Amino acid sequence: MVIKDIDKQNKLTAGLDWVQFQIDMKIENIINDVLGLEPELFIEKSGNLRYYDYEKYWVYGEIKLYFTEKSDTPCMVQFSGSGWSFYKDNYLDLWEITEFSYIKFLDSSFGQLIDPKRLDMRLDDFNDKPYYTPKTLLSYCQKRRLLYGRSTFYKPFGDDYTGRTLYLGADDSTKKTRIYDKLVEQAKKLGIRPKDLAEDMAVKSWIRTETEFRQDDVKAVWLEIIKTEQNELDFYKGYLKGKIKFLDKQGKFYSPEFWRHLMSKTKAWSYKISKKQTPILDKINWFIQKGALPILKMYQFLYDNEITTAPLDQYPIDWLIEESRYSKSLATEIIKYLAELNDLSKDKKMDLIKQVQHQTKDTNSQFD
Repeated sequence: MVIKDIDKQNKLTAGLDWVQFQIDMKIENIINDVLGLEPELFIEKSGNLRYYDYEKYWVYGEIKLYFTEKSDTPCMVQFSGSGWSFYKDNYLDLWEITEFSYIKFLDSSFGQLIDPKRLDMRLDDFNDKPYYTPKTLLSYCQKRRLLYGRSTFYKPFGDDYTGRTLYLGADDSTKKTRIYDKLVEQAKKLGIRPKDLAEDMAVKSWIRTETEFRQDDVKAVWLEIIKTEQNELDFYKGYLKGKIKFLDKQGKFYSPEFWRHLMSKTKAWSYKISKKQTPILDKINWFIQKGALPILKMYQFLYDNEITTAPLDQYPIDWLIEESRYSKSLATEIIKYLAELNDLSKDKKMDLIKQVQHQTKDTNSQFD
């Protein structure tokens, strides 16, 4: 049994699948110093990136460097899945640099200039009989016996014929995981039958697990990679072991046999994201701690006791709040704060943002 487990473990690979970060450097320096490539390899094209003000990018082998000449927005380095695979296969492997070693190089050489934006990790299972499939985990999800963190949210796609995909985590989650039949997906891209691709690759099955980290989560995982002494496989397995939990029929934690074998000798780990102070929280703290709240209490006291504040007019506080409007700068801060909250659904965020926009100052308002 031990030899069988070792053989199965040997058919697992793991690493990064998407790497994206902003870096405050000139394009030529990024290409030379950060990527170790020659500028002549890149072609300049027009194109933007959603949520950013870029209007151009340089591209080579699906490696894209977005930039703008209209503002001081730092350049964006984007390795898509195929872009990272191209860079790893043709350069990192040639230089005998592991994926994690490259991330550590970025931190040690350009740490203060880099702002991670997205990082995907992958686990590929090439065993003839994989440890699990999307269908395996789906059966636990449907019985509410699989927890992804504290969430039971899941979303399945496809079938046995078209290829199954299972998403763990909400649509707007900043640490969403998906499990899918990579063999079927790649065959579709190539326009061939999965059977033919399997023969070309000399495999019978290829199941991939991916986790996409964004916002505060990508920053936290980036730091964990910098600190770790583990390789990519042990690191990502440790994340999955710490994140995915199974329940027995009585609702108690347990590990199915396939999970025990997969995670044998794997050390689970997790990370915490400390709540950072924002302009909105600073304003709330000032309102409560610096005297504004007592002044509001004083105003209410004078109004309730009909004590004049001439020559100033007096109005009920509720009416004042209802009639007041946010300044444009404050509205911008509120919208940014709402957009970065991870525990609100996308629809809820949009509804709240629309309310803020509706309550923003009009130049004709008496409160401007």
